[in-house]
Amino acid sequence: MAAREAGMLSAFAFAEGETGAPGDILLRAVPPGDAGAAALATALHDKVQWGVVQSARSAETNTLFSIAHPGLALERQALFAAADILHLHWTSWAVPPATLRGWLAEGRRVVWTLHDLWPMTGGCHYPAGCGQYRSACLQCPQLADAWSLVPNAFEEKRAAWSAPGPVVVAPSRWIAARAAESAILGGCRIEVIPNPVETEVFAPRPDREALRAGWGIGPDDLLLVAGAHDNREHRKGGALLMEALRRVSEDGRLAALLPPGGRLAVAGFGKSALPSWPGLRTLAFGEVAEDEVLADILSAADLACIPSIEDNYPNVALEALACGTPCLATSVGGLPDLVREGSSGVLAEAAGAEALAEALLRFVARHRGDAGMRAAARAQAEAENALPVIGARLAALYQDIAGPRPGAEPAAHARALRAFARAPVEVAAVPAAPFLRFPANLLLRQVAGAAAAEITPAPLPPPAADGPRIVALRTHHVHHGARSGPYQFLRHLPQGMRVDARATPLGAALAGEKAAEFRAWGRLLGTVPFGQQGNAWLAEAEVLAACATEGADIVHAIDGELALWLLPRLPAALFAGGRRPRMVATFHQPAPLLAGMVNSRLLGRLDAAILLCEAQRPAFAPHLPAERIHVIPHGIDSDFFAPGPRAEGKGLRLLSVGHWLRDHATTFAALKLLREAGLRPSLRLVTPQPPPGVPAGVTVESGLTDEALRQAYRDADLLLLPLTDATANNAILEAMACGRPVVSTDVGGVAEMTEGAARLVPPGDPQALAEAVAALARDPMAAAALGRAARARAEALDWRRIGARHAALYAALAGQAT
Repeated sequence: MAAREAGMLSAFAFAEGETGAPGDILLRAVPPGDAGAAALATALHDKVQWGVVQSARSAETNTLFSIAHPGLALERQALFAAADILHLHWTSWAVPPATLRGWLAEGRRVVWTLHDLWPMTGGCHYPAGCGQYRSACLQCPQLADAWSLVPNAFEEKRAAWSAPGPVVVAPSRWIAARAAESAILGGCRIEVIPNPVETEVFAPRPDREALRAGWGIGPDDLLLVAGAHDNREHRKGGALLMEALRRVSEDGRLAALLPPGGRLAVAGFGKSALPSWPGLRTLAFGEVAEDEVLADILSAADLACIPSIEDNYPNVALEALACGTPCLATSVGGLPDLVREGSSGVLAEAAGAEALAEALLRFVARHRGDAGMRAAARAQAEAENALPVIGARLAALYQDIAGPRPGAEPAAHARALRAFARAPVEVAAVPAAPFLRFPANLLLRQVAGAAAAEITPAPLPPPAADGPRIVALRTHHVHHGARSGPYQFLRHLPQGMRVDARATPLGAALAGEKAAEFRAWGRLLGTVPFGQQGNAWLAEAEVLAACATEGADIVHAIDGELALWLLPRLPAALFAGGRRPRMVATFHQPAPLLAGMVNSRLLGRLDAAILLCEAQRPAFAPHLPAERIHVIPHGIDSDFFAPGPRAEGKGLRLLSVGHWLRDHATTFAALKLLREAGLRPSLRLVTPQPPPGVPAGVTVESGLTDEALRQAYRDADLLLLPLTDATANNAILEAMACGRPVVSTDVGGVAEMTEGAARLVPPGDPQALAEAVAALARDPMAAAALGRAARARAEALDWRRIGARHAALYAALAGQAT
């Protein structure tokens, strides 16, 4: 509408809804003519998007999570072929990545307005605090992604619309900054142009008081309006707002600021009702379909509430301002661009109930009934968001990227659009090759049937060859969070290194009825039973296929105990250009365990073995020359795992995390000794596998989110983690990064990893363990100093540093490739 207001000939095409204005084009989807493509389209929509994805969602957030498929074959639509500018908005299930890549390759001028972060993520529309969009979506906190849908989707998008990509229009400075730091859109031109609003429709109502009276709202009542498309969406903060209102209502703070007899009333709209409590006056409008009705509701209110936890540039805030209604908003995302403290509303300092309550009380005390604030809100919307204002900015952008264009005949343009008013467009079912990487390709064959297996992936240009190509194969462990796991260094490799990261679940489920054959092949090849997992063999076969067609400089099995037993044996002739990649494997387990996991005779075929600590070296020295053994320690996300606010607590708060190689018996014995010594320790045990014999007073938990686990470290006085053996340990590193003292055992590589920044005692010695804990409990200054040293050591092991060490090894190996 803004473009039309500026006098440009434009059409608005959409896939769902009804045509309303001249120039609206409803893209009517029709099934593909090919039976295999039709089966794949149905499977992608019904069984993947609304089946697998929805069933795998975590409790992190309930905001929409979507894949890009199936889309529409818009490149075959004449309307799109005739356009000088293709301006995209919300394109999930409309513009397939291969279509956009094709437009960009043809030199088409493409502009894309970001209404959320989906164009730069592996599928989430809002990341809920996750920052992997800056580098690579490897382990999604919103999805239990055993099929690698998220990393595959991320790589498909990166290949399709990274620079040179579209011109990005960001409605808020916040989302512009997110795009600039993202791995996908960071190289694109980014312009901040706010969303427009129809200031004639959304305008102050002269009969505002009559509207309020018609709803039973008196002049002394405080009428708040709040709502979203679906009020059950956590991100929109409806529950936080209502909790804030309950607090100020029950403790009398709000009543003290209202005139005598004044009441609080809440007008809600959208799917589902906002939570309430007895005695609260509510006006439930439900789903409001007409803009004029919504404008009435917004105009009648004293304050529009936007309590978002994450948001970009919400329309309801803009529409409220245009109606002259100030806003109460959280200081998140793009909301500070819309709501200016004391001018067009009030801002809560944080997305929390008490912060919202304080901001509401500030508004009532200072601004309720303030005609000047209502006028300022309206003036802001007119000056910054009116259709002519935004239309002029878009016109300037279009002319800048496309140059002046010859004039067209408006009447002929309108007639041409009418011909496409309900245009049939074939569904584009076939994803591009990055999305079809293992094991997502197996999922699609499973859900779409045999016909889909014959489909050729949609073409995308090969990635630029400006650095070595690394194929990284990792194991998908369900207990790894989005910030843990030994593959995290991949997100911090230099930009010139091309990484094809693939994940395989543990076990043989993907091999199905062929699992027994895979085990037989494993025995034939000499692998020990641990390495005879059908999923791992399938993954190696997929890597071989990729290396045979596209080539690679390095193949790195990040879980060397499980993978890379096949490829090092193969002749160079099977790889692209007759060039065998360098074969690298990282080994995580202590030397005593490696004997049952690794056939040592096969190690000699590796070009490099990466160990986590020197304690592993004796297990490899007899089988590999010293120059092929490299020690690169495990790392930590020290940005996320960092010191922070602690919850209040009594007594000595101990924390233990994990199950692998943990000495829980010694932990419990030490706990008993501490109690006998007069201390009051409590132990919080976070583990997916609770040990037998858990004593009274020990709290056992599992399934914590990354954020909840981080808070557990922060709240603890120290991490108590005796081990039977170790090379590296996530829990120790995470606690150290959070600045917490650590008491553990001096086994394996623990001393090397902690480097003096932890108290280590002999293994299996509860008395020494209890004494080390008691000494720290009785000397807070020593405990604080140990916590500071722990944090400094964790910073030295940040994944960025570990990534640099891997990058140096990759560069050296790639230079040796033959």
